[in-house]
Amino acid sequence: VPPWAQGEGNFTHMTILYLIVARGGSKRIPKKNLQMINGLSLIGYKAKASPKAVLSTEDSRLMQEGRFYGLEILIRPEALAQDHTPTELVVKSAMENLPRHTAIMLLEPSSPFVSSKTYEAAIEMMIEKDADFIFGHVLYLFKWDWLKTRQDLYDNLTDKCYYVDMPTSEAVDIDTPHDLEHARWLAANGYVDLSWAK
Repeated sequence: VPPWAQGEGNFTHMTILYLIVARGGSKRIPKKNLQMINGLSLIGYKAKASPKAVLSTEDSRLMQEGRFYGLEILIRPEALAQDHTPTELVVKSAMENLPRHTAIMLLEPSSPFVSSKTYEAAIEMMIEKDADFIFGHVLYLFKWDWLKTRQDLYDNLTDKCYYVDMPTSEAVDIDTPHDLEHARWLAANGYVDLSWAK
C-alpha cells in the first residue's frame, strides 16, 4: 500500500483521485480497453497500478470488467462518450460527481505499462515542488482546481508545472492494432517490467 494511502509522513494531507477514463467505442481497435496483454486487460493494468481507482465509462462490459478488479464505477453520460469528446470534459464531469481530492491522477488504459512506482514518483514530485501539474509522456497528475479555468491540461502552463521522466518501456501508447501487437511483443519478451501487475 503506498504511503499516501496510509496517511504517513508528508502524505498525511494528500488525497489522490485515480480516475480511469474508458469508453466502449473504439474505431481502430474494437473493444480496445478489454484487449488482453499477458493475461490482463488494459483496464486491469490501470486497476493494478492504482489504489482505489474510479472508472468513468458508459459501457456495461467495461463496468463489469472494472468491478472484477474492484474499481468504483462512475457512469458516464453517453454525450461524453463520443469519438471527439475531449478527455478534459470527462474529467470535469467526474469532478462534479465525486468528493473533492487534493489532486487527480488521470489514467488512460491505452498506456497499460505505467507502473505504480512511476505514479508514486509523480506524486512525490508534486509534494516536493508544490506543483500544480506533473506530466510525462503518458502520465497526468494535476491539482483539483487545475482544469477549472482551462480548456485542456496544457492550457496556460505555469512555473509550477513539471515534466517527470519515465522509463521508455512504460511510455507505450496503444492507438492502432500495430501498437497493440507491439505492446504484446514487449510484454511477452520481457522488455517491460510487469512484476507490479501480478
